[in-house]
Amino acid sequence: MNSFDTEQFVDMKSVLALLFFVIFGACNTPYYSSPNSMLGQPASLYLIDGRQINGKIAVRTFDDYSSVARIQFSEGATNQYRDYFIEDIQSIYMNGSVYQVKLLIGSQFWGGDALRLVKRLSAENGRMAMFEHEKMFKNATTGKMEKITEFFLQLPNSQRREIYNAESAKFTPNFDDKMAAIVVDCPELAAKIKSKHRDYFYPFLANNSELRRRTVLLQIINEYNSCKQ
Repeated sequence: MNSFDTEQFVDMKSVLALLFFVIFGACNTPYYSSPNSMLGQPASLYLIDGRQINGKIAVRTFDDYSSVARIQFSEGATNQYRDYFIEDIQSIYMNGSVYQVKLLIGSQFWGGDALRLVKRLSAENGRMAMFEHEKMFKNATTGKMEKITEFFLQLPNSQRREIYNAESAKFTPNFDDKMAAIVVDCPELAAKIKSKHRDYFYPFLANNSELRRRTVLLQIINEYNSCKQ
């Protein structure tokens, strides 16, 4: 092998080494885009069988309109990720909040509905519950990625994973009529909603802030769950 061939061989080895580092090193580099697109984030996994596993979580989805393909977890300080079936997962504790996989209904997902990881906002074990779904979108004006927050509600007697978009036709317009009908078995609460009491109602298509909608919905959910204890 002449000197020119040797230099080429050395250069090729350097290129291959760099590619190996980029491809395989990047695969284990922690990142966070949203609860449905992340890798290497510290978390605790709670399984249906009662086990708790502490370590790092990885969640991947095709985009913000697709179901969670799989949830992987690496126990302890290792980087050996194992797949977990969604039906075996009770909840995930991460960044000071509880997350659960739910079937989101009433948004523009591929196929109509989607299984997504959402943050629980209300107390556990209530007949009604509230969740926050976070997704990213590109602002057409600024070109920057921005976060959108959607609220979803779990209703009395619904299937375990079904939750409904709070801005969907199930609740709006005529929020007072539709929500009052949902909580009709708590007559005092239903009457407050029906009368459009400020703490239990927000007009559709008005300039309602995210905080306002969140406050009203949590007020209704907490009072309903207290009523049905």
